[in-house]
Amino acid sequence: MSGLKLQAAMAGNNQEQCFVFVFPMASGHLNPSLPIARSLVKLGHAVHYVCAEQMREAIHDTGATFHCERQVFTEMFEGRPDDLMEVYASLFKEYGLQDEFMRNALKIRNIALELKMPGMIRVLQELKPSAVVYCPLSCHEAAWAAKFEDIPHIGLNTIAGPGAMKLALENFIKQFSMTIQEFDEELRSFQPHLDAQKRLQEKYCVNLESDGGMDKPYGRLGHLAHAALTLVTTTEDFYDPIPPELQKALEADNANFVAVGPLLDELGAKRAAGHKSNHHAPKDNAVGASKMDSLGSDAILEMVTVAKKEGRKVVLASMGTVITGDMGGVGWEGRPGGRGLTGRELCQGAWGGVFDAFGASTPSEGPLVVLALGPQANALGELIPPANAVCAPVLPQVDLLKVGVDLFLTHGGQNSFTEALANSTPVVVVPGFGDQPVNAQKAVDIRVGLKVDRPDPDAGQESQAVVAYRSAVKAALLDVFANSDFKGAASRCGRNLQKAGGVSRAVQLVLSASRSKETSNFAAATRAGA
Repeated sequence: MSGLKLQAAMAGNNQEQCFVFVFPMASGHLNPSLPIARSLVKLGHAVHYVCAEQMREAIHDTGATFHCERQVFTEMFEGRPDDLMEVYASLFKEYGLQDEFMRNALKIRNIALELKMPGMIRVLQELKPSAVVYCPLSCHEAAWAAKFEDIPHIGLNTIAGPGAMKLALENFIKQFSMTIQEFDEELRSFQPHLDAQKRLQEKYCVNLESDGGMDKPYGRLGHLAHAALTLVTTTEDFYDPIPPELQKALEADNANFVAVGPLLDELGAKRAAGHKSNHHAPKDNAVGASKMDSLGSDAILEMVTVAKKEGRKVVLASMGTVITGDMGGVGWEGRPGGRGLTGRELCQGAWGGVFDAFGASTPSEGPLVVLALGPQANALGELIPPANAVCAPVLPQVDLLKVGVDLFLTHGGQNSFTEALANSTPVVVVPGFGDQPVNAQKAVDIRVGLKVDRPDPDAGQESQAVVAYRSAVKAALLDVFANSDFKGAASRCGRNLQKAGGVSRAVQLVLSASRSKETSNFAAATRAGA
């Protein structure tokens, strides 16, 4: 919808509204929502978040009210541990599942949805929001409860468009030496999953696939059919390919995707960063080995600002929050599919490549290297950072990219990837799982950087694989650092992403959707004016 049409839709109706935001304990899903919430609060609206305790501080920084999922989803937590990850582990045992964490989470997704629905409905009935903003990848309960209560709801899709889900699922399931079709059959043979689906349909009119499998065609999310719209944090030319059968199904659903580009928060804003799933863990477990760890975000940002003013190059490195966290299978000690390198081995190999490429003997020599360690104790292990490196558990990544970074070593998560390009920063992508390998290949295809794929050694060959991986990371970094063509391509992408509208457009769309009970009419209007 054009800016004029949006302004006309909003004119004469500026009374305070209430919004409920529902997001998971995942920084990459939550962070893009924070600037939307912050803007709504500044406009005088009330914003309420349902999320995990670990995200409380970042959410409070927006001015929103925080509601801990432990107090909302009481049916899910009753008689189980306090932390959601431990709750899932408990549920796995209850249903006799002994496999890998993420695989099991998909198998009990209907069971979890059934346990979350009563609490979600209670929140909506109490707060009576004008609209619900939610993560369509992880928080299905928000969409179905909003539909049940006849409340407009807006998805915030943090992967690369409607086709990204299918690619991410295929990459994920491939780790178990299965096809997506084989996993679908496994779902349809798990009776507790089928029983929960039947109860959801009967009690809440949750229209899931009748055969108990995954949404068909693969990659479709059925609840998006009744969303007012789904915001996408990139531009359409960066969408992952959409298979024809999926495109046809989305059109039949009237699923409305609107690309708004990266949602970058204001300077100094707090973001959810590295964390462990157990919020009872000691807060000092995030301290690594570097003497620089005591530096705060403001001090690090000042160091980078000074370096740029002096004409010094800056190299930023971050492996994201999931690989450095403790999620089963894909975290610090996890091996996706039960084989290959752990997250720890992957991170330390990549960080070693950074130190090998740019390390200097004095703080003022070479580029300034700024590296995010994440929350693990002694994250560097036996690695010794060079004198020109600043290592800290958490970095103000968006602010650093805005000030100016000459090269970014990234895991390739969608937020980091688009944040880099929005700031014209070339990349070396070292993907871990999910959509990260897709983004890594995309970086190569559009010539904004290079990739080094995750090694997959046989048992007993891990040490040799780490050595080779570290060397490959070093070579890729030096190649991109020396070639200005990558910077030129990143700058062109940055100009394109900035035209998408970002936070201001996303806020306008949320406000417009909230004022229209006739969500189908709103969807038609946004398509006509896009």
